[in-house]
Amino acid sequence: MLIHFFMMMLPQGDSHSWAGRRPQHQDRERTHSKGPSALAKGLLGAAMVLTGAGSLFFAGGAQAANSYSCVPRTTSGPGGFVNLAFSAIGVGDTVACADKKFTVNGFDFGGNTGNINFEWVQVDPTPGYLDDLFSTDINFSPSAVGPQTGFFDYTVQITQPGWVFDTVQLDSTVAVNPTSPGVTSAIKEISGGPILNSINGAQVGPIPLAGGTSLAVRDTWSVAQGDVLTNVKDTFTQTSEVPGPLPLLGAGAAFAWSRKLRSRVKLEGTLA
Repeated sequence: MLIHFFMMMLPQGDSHSWAGRRPQHQDRERTHSKGPSALAKGLLGAAMVLTGAGSLFFAGGAQAANSYSCVPRTTSGPGGFVNLAFSAIGVGDTVACADKKFTVNGFDFGGNTGNINFEWVQVDPTPGYLDDLFSTDINFSPSAVGPQTGFFDYTVQITQPGWVFDTVQLDSTVAVNPTSPGVTSAIKEISGGPILNSINGAQVGPIPLAGGTSLAVRDTWSVAQGDVLTNVKDTFTQTSEVPGPLPLLGAGAAFAWSRKLRSRVKLEGTLA
């Protein structure tokens, strides 16, 4: 039936039909019109391709995105986490952690293996998420050896009303090649917001954000010749839209505590 449909669509000699037009992709010397027989062959070929591919493309479609939810911590204090192996991550995947929703928009891990830990660290035991830390921690295992580049794009949203983003921090772990020192950088770009650049493992922030409930984030990394990049970590805090109680610890103390937890967090499980 599909072939019959295409045959019905063949031009009948009208001067405005496909047969009377010059194919733009052809060389200029080839100015003759494409006759119905040639077009019929093309359409028949298309019909065969569509028919053959039907079970592969139309029936199966694109791979469906996956949704994950943080599970309680077992070794590193209150909060939750989801560890996803690079090989398990797909565009459109979402991760829910407390009142945060992370959505994967794109990535290039450069053929490396490892995982991304989406985590929530509960700092303040009082109701709400004041002082709490929300982060993405990209871990290369084994470490990424330069020269190489890569990126990870995602969106992070606050899903509970009454809260807005407050601060952001970027951190990375780098071993610099002592015989040929280079510059290994991890750059964090926030759409409409700040650009943070962690050079050779330097911690950047926390720095204030302009509020809002959704951030489009791009992490890029460039590993110099012989340098080794182990991880790239983004961390966010939030605050109430209206004046509320003073933070229990303050963002600086909370971030410092989060850095100490990193090695313990890696002991948590990873989803393959």
